Amino acid sequence: MKKNLLIIFLSIVCLLSLSAQDTDPETITTANSHITEIRLSGFEDASFWDARMPIDQGVIEKQSRRGTPYDIANDDASRAIKKRDELHGIPRTYETKKVLGVKVQYIARGYNWFSIRPIKPIVIEGVCQSISCYVAGRNYRHLLKIFILDYFGRERQLVMDKLNFIGWKELIVSIPDAIIQTDYHFVEKQGIKFNGFIVECDPSETYGTYYIYFDELRAVTDIFNEKIQDVDDMGDDW
Repeated sequence: MKKNLLIIFLSIVCLLSLSAQDTDPETITTANSHITEIRLSGFEDASFWDARMPIDQGVIEKQSRRGTPYDIANDDASRAIKKRDELHGIPRTYETKKVLGVKVQYIARGYNWFSIRPIKPIVIEGVCQSISCYVAGRNYRHLLKIFILDYFGRERQLVMDKLNFIGWKELIVSIPDAIIQTDYHFVEKQGIKFNGFIVECDPSETYGTYYIYFDELRAVTDIFNEKIQDVDDMGDDW
């Protein structure tokens, strides 16, 4: 009798375990995802970027400058770019000698702002999880945000961080679920686009000349659908 009860109990436990595995969202996500890091821009060519600010607030200019963050220059750094490239299969054929420098000369104090946008939006394949960039903000209390275009082309702003730190720092912003990146009817057109930065200035520090530098724009994204997509599938663009 006890033996039969034990067999019944073990059978129930096994059934519950299998049921939990079938409905566990983490298991489903892991089985149907391919997370990788992709390189969006190295800021080597300043002509690809457009820097603007209101003419009654100041004068802005941009320029390619020689320089490199520590993680890019030193292959032994804890977050060395070389190690990340090897892990995600990013070819090491790109230049790393220059960064994008932006110079602002204020003519009025207040809640000023300026933007740095690519000449055309940068496409991010797959379902993006986060966007990162190395920034040298010169320890000002200004706020850095990014522009992105969602699946329908609507522009959104996301906060990266305050710029009150010394030297280079990799700033990372997660893409919230509220940002629409895909339509289950059209998996070949999923994704968002990176459309630039905006710096919202702290009014107490909008005087004199301000410098900010950018390097190595990257994204962590899930390219599972891109990996399994049939290369001969027709495009719905006619």
